[in-house]
Amino acid sequence: MADGMSWRRGSERFPTSLEGRISFDGDASPIDCVMSDLSTTGARLGFSEVAEIPLEFELQIPEAGACARVRLVWTRGQEAGVMFTD
Repeated sequence: MADGMSWRRGSERFPTSLEGRISFDGDASPIDCVMSDLSTTGARLGFSEVAEIPLEFELQIPEAGACARVRLVWTRGQEAGVMFTD
């Protein structure tokens, strides 16, 4: 994965602590996450443990009633950066 530097600098980020869930095609169970920051182009997600994350998936934020298709840009330990694709 690329380090995501150009992506992170693309738009202003805002701190948040919204609980979310990622889901993807197949029979895999959804993975819980916390969105630690958000911008108009993407978000940083935190996980309780290192997780196997697909390159593209659906990010659900039930508290905000939001759902978006995203692409994985970078991973570092229990964190991941994603870019909105829709």
